[in-house]
Amino acid sequence: MFAGFSKWVIEQRKYLILGALIITLVSGYFIRSIKVNPDFTSYLPKSDPVVRLFDHIGEEYGGNLLALIALEADDIFDAGVIRDIDRITRGLKTISGVSYVTSITNILDIRSDADGIEVSRLIDEYDLPETNEELDELKEYALAKEMYRGRLISEDATATLIICRLQPDADEAAIAQQIKTMIGQSAVSGQVYFGGMPFMMQDVSNMIIDDLKLLLPLVALLTALILYLGFRSPRGVLLPLIAVGISTTWTIGLMCALCVPVSLVSNIIPVILFAVGSAYSIHVISRLDEDPSAGDTSSSPTQPAAYLSGVILPVILAAFTTMVGFLSFVFGSYLTTIREFGIFATLGVFFSCIISITLVPALASYMKPKKQRKRNGPDERTRGRVISKITAATLKHPLLTLALSLVLIVIALLGVPRIERNVDILDYFKPGTEVRRAENLMKEKFGGSTPVQILVKGDILEPEVLMAMKRFQEFLESHADISHAQSVADLVEEMSFVVGEGRAIPGSRAKIANLWFLLEGEEIVTQMVNPQMNEAIIQATVGSSLQTDRVKVIVDGINEYIAENNTTEYSFEQTGMPSIHYRLDENIKQSLVSSIVLATTAVFITVLLLLRSLRGGLIGLVPIAFSLLGIFGFMGILRIPLDIATVLVGGVSIGIGIDYSIHFLGRFRREQARMGNTRDALQQTLQTTGRAISINVIAVTAGFLVLLLANLVPLQRFGILVAITMLASGYGALLMLPAIIILTKPVFGGRNNNSINEVHIKRSAK
Repeated sequence: MFAGFSKWVIEQRKYLILGALIITLVSGYFIRSIKVNPDFTSYLPKSDPVVRLFDHIGEEYGGNLLALIALEADDIFDAGVIRDIDRITRGLKTISGVSYVTSITNILDIRSDADGIEVSRLIDEYDLPETNEELDELKEYALAKEMYRGRLISEDATATLIICRLQPDADEAAIAQQIKTMIGQSAVSGQVYFGGMPFMMQDVSNMIIDDLKLLLPLVALLTALILYLGFRSPRGVLLPLIAVGISTTWTIGLMCALCVPVSLVSNIIPVILFAVGSAYSIHVISRLDEDPSAGDTSSSPTQPAAYLSGVILPVILAAFTTMVGFLSFVFGSYLTTIREFGIFATLGVFFSCIISITLVPALASYMKPKKQRKRNGPDERTRGRVISKITAATLKHPLLTLALSLVLIVIALLGVPRIERNVDILDYFKPGTEVRRAENLMKEKFGGSTPVQILVKGDILEPEVLMAMKRFQEFLESHADISHAQSVADLVEEMSFVVGEGRAIPGSRAKIANLWFLLEGEEIVTQMVNPQMNEAIIQATVGSSLQTDRVKVIVDGINEYIAENNTTEYSFEQTGMPSIHYRLDENIKQSLVSSIVLATTAVFITVLLLLRSLRGGLIGLVPIAFSLLGIFGFMGILRIPLDIATVLVGGVSIGIGIDYSIHFLGRFRREQARMGNTRDALQQTLQTTGRAISINVIAVTAGFLVLLLANLVPLQRFGILVAITMLASGYGALLMLPAIIILTKPVFGGRNNNSINEVHIKRSAK
């Protein structure tokens, strides 16, 4: 069946090359418009209840993402520092996408005067304090009020916050960059820190682009070096690189054409395609290199077709199982970004497969084949001796090989229970980075930068509702990780205190309405309550890092309080960053389990059909099980957490790792049918396909280890885990499979007619 296809590839090689060139140029054109999505809050579906509530608050109250600028100086109440704060505040208001700006130079202030009560500003922006007497008076007054102390001004008066609330439809990362640029262009007294989600997103966006620019060339160079050492021929180096370059271009180009941005997860796709695409091409080239005249159309047009047909089926099946592994993310994950990764990684593998069995042999037919003398050269003999020793040891001591494997499995099992989960975005940054320094300052001076939001529904002017809001705030602040709970109830209490009725919610709706009349139209009020006065928000700050165990305590505790205190007069709902982190964590766990189950089932069925043997299907899963135990044990032993990137490791391991088993077992099946002897068939398989697997394992492992140079910590973790997976999968295919086959002596399918025909064609050509 594949002989005819192989012949067609050689006959139509010019058109195949031209077609590939045209598609690549079109894809490259679309890549010019590549976009990055660093907003991990968008990784949950829009239909998720927590996300819907989060978005509702953003739309109703002028945005739910806060960009925090902290200014640190010896004394914030210095004339020059206050002028800087005022200048920055005015400048931030001019940036498109910023809905509100709050600082000490425009914050609402409530105080008594001769007429009873005055609602104005803490600092008159048209009459900034200049004298020491004015500054000292302002400092004493501001630090005495809970509205400012610890919220806008640190208790030691050495730091202050400028808070930018971004519009819901704004480009958070772009606005964050504009803010940094604007402040950087002005001389500011003291040290400036940038905190909050928009600045984290902006840094993630820059890091994703920087990593792509740095890592892809490094992976290409390292892969080229390993290919050269493995093949020692131009086509052995160039063709796999061309294949992965084209498949990556097609995949990213399609993403850009469909306006799908690159995310923290999907930016791994190019590195994965380097691994997958090179693997398929390596097996094709290795098969052609088994005979020095294969791929050379000058002697016989049937020669390359005969050799190519023998490797097409394993390549297609390997690609199919890899695609199934990635498709498991589409059907098994709740998270939008992981489903997108599954879709485009699957398409990328499909492109790699098509290119490897069409374009690679088409190009190879124009390149000089490897000379016979090189097969007997020192390097070839050295590689042959190494493979021969491994083969002899495995075939001679199968029980010892399996015993060693069992020891490794036991060690891995000890680490599995220690696996932790973590979706804290701060953990994505290396220690000592600007983001971490800023967040440390936010936590030390202002209790943190991560908001918890509670939506309150009810008649906001009713005393009972405002009192319930105050009780909720007291509950929040009783939590060790939560501070600075605030709502419109604080403003009502402050006004009540100023008019001499004590710091408490007035007992009648009429009194509250009279006080509220003075607040109407104030900017800060629109951020706390809706115009209909039937909704309001309570906002607090989480000071601890968003580790999974702490997030669970916070979210579950708040939800329990809500369940116990909701009434027919008022109700509460929780959203904010901890809730979103919690939902991400829940679905990361679910995505991992679902993807592994779906991928393993599909892989088993594929191997079963390939070998036509239930025993063969089970044997084919051995390297997969070994590699999965290896990576999860390693994660537990080294305390590498399960996060938004490392959750992909299970499905990726199955998808890529099974390739080795399929190539090995597919070749063994043909050799067993041809030779009729299990040991001889294994030896021939290890000397041929085993060599290609060895080259691929080294190339892929080295390629993924390059991710250790990534700026984002999850990519570093993903790189080392997939590298371990490749080593474990290679070990399973080259050592465990032969040992199991020697001991069980399985027979896979019947005599392979394709193999007989290949031998006949080969002998005729000679």
